[in-house]
Amino acid sequence: MDINFKEEGYTFNLRVAALIRKGNKILVEKNDQVDYYGLIGGRCKLGEDSISAIKREIKEETSEETEYLRSVGIIENFFISRYTNSPYHEILIIHELKFKNPEVYQQDKITNLEESKDAKFYWKDINELKKCKPEIAFQHLNDSTFFHLINKE
Repeated sequence: MDINFKEEGYTFNLRVAALIRKGNKILVEKNDQVDYYGLIGGRCKLGEDSISAIKREIKEETSEETEYLRSVGIIENFFISRYTNSPYHEILIIHELKFKNPEVYQQDKITNLEESKDAKFYWKDINELKKCKPEIAFQHLNDSTFFHLINKE
């Protein structure tokens, strides 16, 4: 069961995301219906730790195994959903991973195996992403220390 529930008009979401590097590029997802990029990830399940969750999500979406490198940061997001127009309180935990299969890094685009998602995966230059929405998601990815940010849209 995903850690996602509604209470007093809010939806709470516990989400994990992966920072996967290829030189100065990082792997991001983009849905053609929106004007922003995001880090690949998904929801934690009840009783599942965040590292296991992000490794599972990457495996489900790309069929590739990953290796944990480090914890990058946490972003507390407060926003209005573009789908439901209702308020969200989301905790996003970001971990840096690498693909175990080095051949994955030779691909310009990586296939998203989840047919229900319209998102596609791309390698994008991190400096270019710092200018893209949502800026807060990309500003601190090169920091050498763990960060904790609060984002109120």
